[in-house]
Amino acid sequence: MKWLFRYEQKDSLLHRLDPRVKLLWLFGISVLSVVLGTPYLLVALFASTLPFWFILRPSKSRIKAMLLVFGSIGLGFILSQALFYYWARDPLLTLIPPSFPLLGPLTGGIYFYADGAVYGLYQSFRFMTSLSAAMLVLATSHPSRLISGLVRFFEIRIGGKNYRVGLPYEIAFMLSSAVSFAPTLLEESGIILNAMQARGLELKGGIRTKAKAMKYILVPLVVNILRAGRKLAVAADTRGFRANRHRTYVNELRLKSNDYLFLAYTILFTAGGLYLSYSGFGGTVPV
Repeated sequence: MKWLFRYEQKDSLLHRLDPRVKLLWLFGISVLSVVLGTPYLLVALFASTLPFWFILRPSKSRIKAMLLVFGSIGLGFILSQALFYYWARDPLLTLIPPSFPLLGPLTGGIYFYADGAVYGLYQSFRFMTSLSAAMLVLATSHPSRLISGLVRFFEIRIGGKNYRVGLPYEIAFMLSSAVSFAPTLLEESGIILNAMQARGLELKGGIRTKAKAMKYILVPLVVNILRAGRKLAVAADTRGFRANRHRTYVNELRLKSNDYLFLAYTILFTAGGLYLSYSGFGGTVPV
């Protein structure tokens, strides 16, 4: 799981792209995942992110983690919609009949709907598409370049002066740090879990046993996170974080020919999706 949000050091076509262009592509994919409504277009939108993964050629650890996450998301959507489908027809199974004590009269019965399960499967592609695009951006963009792209998204010239438009550096740094802390948190939890098991901590058993074990895992995990945050704050202060309002950068972001080609693809792809959405293929129509 720790490989999901980590930058993968490679020299691929996606790595050489400007992070601002990739952020625009992520924004376009996220918008289309919301406005498109028909099942086949949602599946096609998710499939449009897969060629970029083939270009990246991720590690086996990242692929396993992605399959686990996507499978969990799909299963969660299927179960939730199969049990609570709004446009319900004839139920496939009766899980709790209305005559069941307490829960039956309270809920009117709980049923499993086959059409709801299919609907949940299609709707899961909305979330998986945006997640797949976001993981691509994180895997192919170095954190420092990603921060630079967020802070200096584009420039405008007014009255002979250049003004940079983007997020404040503090917010961009906070977002990048939060994303980088995710794999650190997972790695720390694995280390603590192995250390506690080596010391004889019992994890097998009922809910009470697991709750007691969580106490011995969460406390050192929180302490290590606070310690890592403290080290990050000291390092930032040492390097003059927020010492000067006008920051300078060693590497300036410049759009190249590949960036313009990918930007044109993003604009055409997003415009085509929006056209299909407003042509009768949008919304969240039931299956």
